[in-house]
Amino acid sequence: MIDSVALAEVLRLPALAQARVVGGRGGLHRAVRAVNVMEVPDILEWVQADELLLTTAYPLRDDRLALDALVPRLAGRGLAGIAIKPARYIDAIPASMIEAADRHDFPLIELPSAASFNEIIRSVLTVILNSQAARLQHSAAIHDRFTAIVLSGGGLRQIAEALAGLIDRPVAILDAQGVLQWQTSAWAPTAGTAGSAFAQAIQVGPDRYGAILVGPDGDALGPDELEAIEYAATVAALRQVQTRVVAEADHRFQAVCLEELITGHVSDRGVLMERAAAFAWDLATPRAVLLAHIESVAGTPFAELVGTAEEGALRHRLAEAARASLGSGAIVWERSGEIGALVSTWRRGRPAGHLGHAPLPGPAPTDAGSAAAGEMRSLGEALQSEAARRMPGAVVGVGIGSVTPDPLDLDRSFVEARRALEVGRWGQGPGGVTVFDDLGLDRILARLPESEIEAFCATMLGSLEAYDVSHGTSLVETLETFLATRNAALSARELFLHYNTLKNRLARIEEVIGPYLDDPGRCLSLSLALRLRRLPQA
Repeated sequence: MIDSVALAEVLRLPALAQARVVGGRGGLHRAVRAVNVMEVPDILEWVQADELLLTTAYPLRDDRLALDALVPRLAGRGLAGIAIKPARYIDAIPASMIEAADRHDFPLIELPSAASFNEIIRSVLTVILNSQAARLQHSAAIHDRFTAIVLSGGGLRQIAEALAGLIDRPVAILDAQGVLQWQTSAWAPTAGTAGSAFAQAIQVGPDRYGAILVGPDGDALGPDELEAIEYAATVAALRQVQTRVVAEADHRFQAVCLEELITGHVSDRGVLMERAAAFAWDLATPRAVLLAHIESVAGTPFAELVGTAEEGALRHRLAEAARASLGSGAIVWERSGEIGALVSTWRRGRPAGHLGHAPLPGPAPTDAGSAAAGEMRSLGEALQSEAARRMPGAVVGVGIGSVTPDPLDLDRSFVEARRALEVGRWGQGPGGVTVFDDLGLDRILARLPESEIEAFCATMLGSLEAYDVSHGTSLVETLETFLATRNAALSARELFLHYNTLKNRLARIEEVIGPYLDDPGRCLSLSLALRLRRLPQA
């Protein structure tokens, strides 16, 4: 406590030079923050914890039982001790009081007859006020030291060094994951030494940013040292909050720039290179766009979480999983309900850029495109694995576009990644990894302009779709099943129809759209139209 001194220190004052401790020496460490004088028998109503009680025993001179019970009652109220001047009203301090004082470690002090209560009170209050002044001066020095660090833009290194200088002990600062950020000497917390170190959390409300560890030196930390450690933790928390705010603002601006890049709104190469230099993006490395979308969490569709705090927290964790699994060279940012990343891959057995990914196991592929697609698939699976560790119960789908050497062409890779993500969800269900280069026929179909796709599908299937709507039939489904098998009997079984019923439906389809059963080219065109109708639009 900054407004108290130990009783042992009080007894060294000149006003108490002739005082003698007759009992309860084990309590001389008790704190004294005030002095009181016993003038009435019912003193317990007037005393407070940490007071030194002065008395002549006059109020209890004729009540031996009350005098014997006084020490236990005062000890129970948390007083610092009692000083008695017995010469005038009692012959001597009773042995029962001394025994009780020893039993309760409650200091019992005998004052000489010449002792002055006024002098004792003045001396004790003076030393307490002097202690307060010294502590306040020390607190101001601590405040000034750390305030200067904040104002000068100092970081964790300056905070750790200032604290170590104030308390003369080694200091280490850990981040929220327990990773060492800075240490002031050769000492660093390990599994064997961290338990003996003093730990002070770096925390703001519920958000924990790490901890300050102070190395042991055999002595307990005093109030001044504890105050310095607490203030250092407060300043470190402030610094971490400032760093997070700046980083989040930087991430938001980067995200805007990356969105402009992948949507084709950046056409000036000079502007792009300026941004790349400012954000330390390596765009000289051929890259592809990767999109990772949270499909659901513990069975709840992610769309139902939009606008909640949980949505933002999950998206942050997915971005962290991407940064941890895609390598230090990946450029990751958050999008609405998903994250985007610009990733690079191995080309012809040599690393592209400086990602440092190991080559895939097994024989070296002879086709560069297959190698790139395989490595991209591996990146997507690594991201899913890390996301599952950080977000148990979450289902994450991944779509990856083609690698492009020119960053100004990344808008095409973005469209491909979106199409791969949607086609993967359609073909495999949620939670798959789909690489655009692996799509086969869908890869070709996905490159067609949407207007061409719509016109082609309307020409081939429009009349049959209209017939189904107006007559309540399912001729489009019948046609799709038949074209998939080219076998009327098998198609009838799959549709749970009689063979003749199927034949009648096929004949009706020809009446609506024209002959096709004996025309392989027309059948292929119809199959493509049906597949395009089912493919998700980018």
